[in-house]
Amino acid sequence: MLDFLRLAIPINLAYVRSFDNHHTFNGDIRDFGVPAATRHVSKTDDGQTITGDLYHPYETLASDFTDMAVKFYTNTMNTVPYVELKASPLKLLQGHNVYGFESIELGALHMLGMFFEAFPKLASILDQEKTEVLCLDTTYLFRLPHQNMVQPVLDYMANLASGHRKARQIKYENYITWGNDAASVRPKAYGKFEEVKSQLNKVQKQADKGCMRSKTLVMAMHDVLPFANAVLRLEGRICKTYLTKNGYPSNLFQLIKLQNEQPELLLRLWHVAFDPILDTMKGKYMNFSSDGEILDLLKSKLVTYTKTGKPSYTKAMNAMKFYSLVRQMGLQATQKIYSKAQFHKSLNSLLECEISKGHLQNLAKNPNGKIIPFVRLLELKMCDQMPSDYQIPVSQYSSKPSLHLVA
Repeated sequence: MLDFLRLAIPINLAYVRSFDNHHTFNGDIRDFGVPAATRHVSKTDDGQTITGDLYHPYETLASDFTDMAVKFYTNTMNTVPYVELKASPLKLLQGHNVYGFESIELGALHMLGMFFEAFPKLASILDQEKTEVLCLDTTYLFRLPHQNMVQPVLDYMANLASGHRKARQIKYENYITWGNDAASVRPKAYGKFEEVKSQLNKVQKQADKGCMRSKTLVMAMHDVLPFANAVLRLEGRICKTYLTKNGYPSNLFQLIKLQNEQPELLLRLWHVAFDPILDTMKGKYMNFSSDGEILDLLKSKLVTYTKTGKPSYTKAMNAMKFYSLVRQMGLQATQKIYSKAQFHKSLNSLLECEISKGHLQNLAKNPNGKIIPFVRLLELKMCDQMPSDYQIPVSQYSSKPSLHLVA
């Protein structure tokens, strides 16, 4: 599903003043109905109030359910001034993002419609055809057998790493993320039920005070709460940098055209974020009842033979020693006492025996090797993305002539 969208609408070059890579809006934002603020206010000797440069602070535009953030960047480096819009299209249109649609076209046109309805004077100075997608979130759901399994799965996944994608410390219960905030691809995982329940409690307090919009939101969230039960969400943020470096258009209308031609676009981008992580969880062997069972497996897989035909288990014994160190010290600490070449040779010996890398990354915290084969659970339920009676919402802005897509 399309969980988040961040757009940039550039100013027409006729309204831009440039010096080298520094660009400024050549006008007064107040003339276009944009609220202004300043960081400096003072008085002259004769008592006149003077202000510093005006700017547009972040503000929100309200929908029937939630808000959209808007900001006009009038002073920029390396890019022309632009208006930024960011929101969850699902929340704007249906009041929740527990499940929903994948259409970039539907989400973007609704956001643009909200914006131009609030700031009609800006339409004449914005180069709408060059609207860029700065980032989008593509999210898929995995249903576990029970809600009490969500946190153990997250705890397990918090130890997974692939290349530069290392899980960061869990910021709070029910949430983990990989990589850093500046990465062009940012995966994260969290449980949805507790999040919706917490949000519902907050909104309910506003509804009890008489807020009509909160009452509408409570109804929307209350209806979908059961669907969020035992749901694990894997969400990938894909930024413009990744799109442009990998042959995807970052222009909004070209990306919409591509999705119309390739409906699986968001799923493909989701795999970019999560395949390296989920691949560490794959393996035939994820549970062992004893060291003897592990050693028997290694001997059967890593046996070599001497010139006389006698079996040699040296490679298996070295792999068992490595496994024992990983269990005692953890994979990262074990890596420090091996040379790079020897570490990868030893690690690959275990992977060749179809022992899951995810098992090894979690082994120090689960020394008995008793873990749930999570990948098999996830694979079983990935197609369960929305209720069978779900209907895609309709935007009141989709039919407006000023918002027709540019070919």
